[in-house]
Amino acid sequence: MVSTLKVKQVKNCTSSTAKALVLIDLGNGDVKALGKMNGTDKFVRCRFPSHVASAPNANSDCLAVLTAAGLQPYLVGESAAKVACSRTGKSADGKVKNARLLLFHALRQMFGTSEDIYADVIFTSPSVKSYGPAIVSQIIGRHPVEVPADAEVIGSKPQRFAIHIHSATPQLEGYQAFAAVRSKLKGESAYLIDIGNRTVLVTQVSASGRILNRRPFDECGVYGIADRIVSRESLAAQLKTPRPQQVIDYLLDQKHDTNISEQIAPDLSASLAEAIAFIGDDRAQRFILGGGAKLPGIEQIVGGKALKHPQWANLEALAEVSDELLKGVK
Repeated sequence: MVSTLKVKQVKNCTSSTAKALVLIDLGNGDVKALGKMNGTDKFVRCRFPSHVASAPNANSDCLAVLTAAGLQPYLVGESAAKVACSRTGKSADGKVKNARLLLFHALRQMFGTSEDIYADVIFTSPSVKSYGPAIVSQIIGRHPVEVPADAEVIGSKPQRFAIHIHSATPQLEGYQAFAAVRSKLKGESAYLIDIGNRTVLVTQVSASGRILNRRPFDECGVYGIADRIVSRESLAAQLKTPRPQQVIDYLLDQKHDTNISEQIAPDLSASLAEAIAFIGDDRAQRFILGGGAKLPGIEQIVGGKALKHPQWANLEALAEVSDELLKGVK
């Protein structure tokens, strides 16, 4: 069972023997995380923009972590989104570079900063072989963390604590959500089309859940679609000289009629052409997930059905099988 986190922090009673479980999607657009305390069944969630930037001035909005140059403050999430070039998806290795700070920020949101945090982590990765070990090396172990004091606030003091990641388990992006559609399968296989911020992942899965084929398509996700819309002025009647992120917010955060779907249909078709060609004439069912599943007209372009709560589909499926995944973790 997954519930919305009404209060941003839950009581932190983690320890080396009573660790929290954290499931995190280190997305290129948004980071999404589910967390639960030891001995409970209910997960709480948090979500924030996938942005990390060096902080020019340290304050309580920052997280300071140890680097080769010593303790360095960073902005993460909403505060970092205001800084140019801070987007995780701007480079292919952004997830690896930002994994530690994105995870720490999620832990801070869910568990607070008054005590050390102990956790087992399961994270999604576009390729377990290529990205998994690199991300594990960034987040595993003990990490001293500091929330700096506010210079302008009288009596403000820094908060120091440690984050202990006992285990870090990678799981494929765009795959576990198959558990949510298995009962709807009508043929021998199906396609999961995960339209993320940077990448589109197409996974062909058998009726038993085995991966039959899988291919990533880079630079054609939601941000690439929005960038194309900006360059072609496809939404000129609605948005004046927008940035890609403004297009994304407009398309995903509002309900639209068929006029908008028709206006952006050529951009969706062009951006997703390779992914759709990869599937070809295969008549197997197609299920759409990820942030792009909410784009107007996407079901018609892809020829598939968007999952319910598509941005959370992978993590919610992982939550159901997390006990099995952690059986071998000591």
